[in-house]
Amino acid sequence: MKIYILYNIIMNTIIYLEDTNGVSEVEQLISKIAYQGIEGDTDAQHLAKYIRQGLEVLESTSIPTNQRIQAIFEEDNGDKRTFQLLKPLRKVPLLEFRVNRSVPGAFRAIFFQYDYEGESLLVFTKALLKRGEPNPPELQGKIEDSYNIYLDFCRDPNKYLD
Repeated sequence: MKIYILYNIIMNTIIYLEDTNGVSEVEQLISKIAYQGIEGDTDAQHLAKYIRQGLEVLESTSIPTNQRIQAIFEEDNGDKRTFQLLKPLRKVPLLEFRVNRSVPGAFRAIFFQYDYEGESLLVFTKALLKRGEPNPPELQGKIEDSYNIYLDFCRDPNKYLD
């Protein structure tokens, strides 16, 4: 009997949309967390590490039809840590990239998937650190803004991709 192993290499391209001032809210927040880690904040170091690992998973994984991805990462001491990295939002087709930490907070980034000229793009629009409240108004505002960006993006993707 022969066993065949098939490798399905998926490569998504992550895009961080910039506002009219040329600033990406998502990149800016990730950079802020990473900088706090560089300055010695161990909680920020862990969060930055998990964000990086989670984004690597998204780049190399096809988004399943249930739009949920769970990943297991390792703490510095070897303990395993499970994250529900992806959650579909009510404003279809928006998705939420999630990395939960109590300190400095739960990282949330809103994005959508878009196929463009044979390439799968993961277009990140907005981000925040959630602290305490499970469904803060700030998150709802970012979801609404992201949905409007998505609609505009679909009307004219070249406006964003040039």
